[in-house]
Amino acid sequence: MIDWFKNNISNLIGYILAILLIVYTVAFYVRPTPTPDTLKDFKDGIQNHLVWSIKGECFFVRPHAEQTVYLIRVADCDRK
Repeated sequence: MIDWFKNNISNLIGYILAILLIVYTVAFYVRPTPTPDTLKDFKDGIQNHLVWSIKGECFFVRPHAEQTVYLIRVADCDRK
């Protein structure tokens, strides 16, 4: 038994690493996407408003956390 283990240790390590890589890859792609919380009201700053990019694309500014906002694309108000 020990001789077999000594002869096949490199194969066993390779199989273990392959299994760990597969598990890590599946866990990475299956994890849930975080969803934004409800709208938050901050006292200062731009929030819950429409803003335009340099290209004229329109975005809705949605606050998510104290220092994080989402820019949600709104195609209806693009400037042309």
